[in-house]
Amino acid sequence: MKSIRLASFGLRGYVGEALTPNTVLDFTSAFATFVEGGRVLLGRDTRYSSPMLHAATLAGLLSAGCEVLDMGICPTPMLQYAVPRRGAAGGISISGGHNAMGWNALTLVGRDGAFLEPVGGEKVLDIFHAADFLKRDWKSMGTHHVVDDYAGEYFDALERQVDCEVIRRAGLTVLIDPVGGAGCPFLAEFARRFGLKLVPVNARPSGYLAREAEPRPRSALQMASIIRYVGGDIGFVLSSDMGRVSIVTEDGEPASEEYTLALVAAHVLKKQVGPVVTNCCTTRTLDEICEERGARLIKTPVGQAYVVSALADEDGLLGGEGSGSVCLPSFSKGFDGFLVMAVVMEAMASEGVRVSELLRALPRYHIEKRNVACGSREGYRVLEMLRERLAQVPGGRMDLTDGLRVDWDDGWVHTRPSRTQQLVRVISEADTSARAAERAEEIVRLIENQVG
Repeated sequence: MKSIRLASFGLRGYVGEALTPNTVLDFTSAFATFVEGGRVLLGRDTRYSSPMLHAATLAGLLSAGCEVLDMGICPTPMLQYAVPRRGAAGGISISGGHNAMGWNALTLVGRDGAFLEPVGGEKVLDIFHAADFLKRDWKSMGTHHVVDDYAGEYFDALERQVDCEVIRRAGLTVLIDPVGGAGCPFLAEFARRFGLKLVPVNARPSGYLAREAEPRPRSALQMASIIRYVGGDIGFVLSSDMGRVSIVTEDGEPASEEYTLALVAAHVLKKQVGPVVTNCCTTRTLDEICEERGARLIKTPVGQAYVVSALADEDGLLGGEGSGSVCLPSFSKGFDGFLVMAVVMEAMASEGVRVSELLRALPRYHIEKRNVACGSREGYRVLEMLRERLAQVPGGRMDLTDGLRVDWDDGWVHTRPSRTQQLVRVISEADTSARAAERAEEIVRLIENQVG
């Protein structure tokens, strides 16, 4: 039985087993109560379950008297951009994002366009558990309006964020793979705005995921196999909600998603130096870039909500995670794949170099990522066991910001229970691939022995 996962910024689960219309209705009613029946933006992706979840979500919002602006199939970052500009009290994005088929989620957005901050999210959870929902009578039901005029405003702002003219002059041939998700209807306009020759891959809206939804080297192999033959300058592999991005070079290298934020940071910090925020398990490459540029690097627990909250607290210039996620608060308060593509192309065009050259200029390490099936309750026992074991390894420096991280001079390992799935995540980075893999495999072995 796949359980449901509740967090301050949303609800995630396996459709039909845990994520059901009744649960969605109650969760949405809790959010509608929290925003006191105010204006809410609603968007969804293309997954087979999304129309059903959309119906349940809409019912919960209308029952509390909300004015619903329905954006239809809409990338999560585009909805986040629109929330403060439409004067909304919040938003809900229905999207499985980087999760596999069968999974789906409701993500809550605050009035500022960021994922709902932990304090507000906890209030939503309290209302949900108490089932004390705002309910309007028959004459005070909410209203439902379909809106389809939001993409132009978004792309206008994106053009202003980067040097659009230098990108146009470069005349780039770009492959984009949105895995049949919410970004599909917007690719042609994106390409037109930036003067791109677009080669779409898996770009027809579909509830079927033609590849793994999480952008990383193994989900980029299809694109990597064709990019040279179509004369591509760069390829972008995205999650179904357009929040995460990995990159494929012109010569067919499927780069680790860890280097997406690093590439953006290297370019942005050349133009302006300011605080950078990331989570506690992003590649050391970012540490070195920030040190070289004289930028302060702040580390948070894993998750968009934590990174964006710290960006606001620290007046940060740039934030993101090693999952291929980037936020520029001068543009919006969400992890945004369209923004990533625009900034990386600006770096290529303004410096007159290929993306492979941008990557070669980065300090690069070897990173291994593993997932181990493990229930939520077992996960914390696993962490305690690992803490005792790794404390015995000489030279290690422990950090408990989120889960357990141990640093040595030649690398580090990080372990934490997932907030979205019944997994323990293990990341190991080192100077050599052999050492990174050795440490990851040893941690996985210890966890598997613990959980039986």
